Amino acid sequence: MSRSLNLKRIQLSGALAVGAVLGMMLLPTTWPEGTVMHGVLRALASVLIGIAALGRLYSTAFLGGFKNHQLITQGPFSVMRNPLYFFSFVGVCGIALATAQIVIMVVVPPLFLLLMHRLIQREEGFLRNTFGESYEAYCATTPRFLPRLSLYQAPHTLPMCPQYLLNALKDAIWWFAAIPLLDMLS
Repeated sequence: MSRSLNLKRIQLSGALAVGAVLGMMLLPTTWPEGTVMHGVLRALASVLIGIAALGRLYSTAFLGGFKNHQLITQGPFSVMRNPLYFFSFVGVCGIALATAQIVIMVVVPPLFLLLMHRLIQREEGFLRNTFGESYEAYCATTPRFLPRLSLYQAPHTLPMCPQYLLNALKDAIWWFAAIPLLDMLS
């Protein structure tokens, strides 16, 4: 089940990305390069993309290769149930801002949220079936998507599979490459 969820997430995210790139190429830039607003948007975009990349890397460290085998409730998973989706949303908002196109900024983040909402619902069904009452108790105390920082707790040591961290690092590089890639397309 988890592989089909992951494949569906990748396919839908890819379709959204292709649509955004097409929109970026076909629509005029709202705030052209060289304007103050363009600079502000790029700076904010860079911060959001950095937060997304590092947040996803940190979240993956807590998964450590144990996803779907044990319920992860420490680190970023102690303040929200879906930190990887949350940080992806932060990154998508950053990329949308980096385009400096109002249509992309207004349309893409809500579409991404809709996509994530449906995937989160499917994933929650899988986790309920897999972890039962433990997952229900976790849901009762931990927000789904918006972090509640006062809940943060983490162990002193963390077991992990280095390959998962390496994969997350490769993922982070793509987030940081977003702005230069956008520049190449425009």
